[in-house]
Amino acid sequence: MVINESLRLYPPATLLPRMAFEDIKLGDLHIPKGLQIWIPVLAIHHSKEIWGEDANEFNPDRFASKPFAPGRHFIPFATGPRNCIGQSFAMMEAKIILAMLISRFSFQISDSYRHAPVVVLTTKPKYGVQVYLKPLNS
Repeated sequence: MVINESLRLYPPATLLPRMAFEDIKLGDLHIPKGLQIWIPVLAIHHSKEIWGEDANEFNPDRFASKPFAPGRHFIPFATGPRNCIGQSFAMMEAKIILAMLISRFSFQISDSYRHAPVVVLTTKPKYGVQVYLKPLNS
């Protein structure tokens, strides 16, 4: 839930470029072959209409319903036939690293931390993330 909420607020890719390979009809909308479409992942993930008034707040409980079916609103790795080939590995790696860290350390954000996410190719912290780690066995 924590990993999913982190990916919702700070998706690895904020825009997904796509191209229509054939003419498509979506309701009354006609999408001609060759049209470039940009899917605004960051805007979808922060939409108050989709996620509620607290869309910009960290709330892992929004992923508590079992089973969670992401559908078209939660797409940190894209979706469908063109989703990220490394999605399973990235999620497994994140779970293992997070489990290892929280089993051995307590965390405290530094007083000098400044929250400033920046979109370059991916979402990154502009000033890094200053965190104090304290071993749990001390």
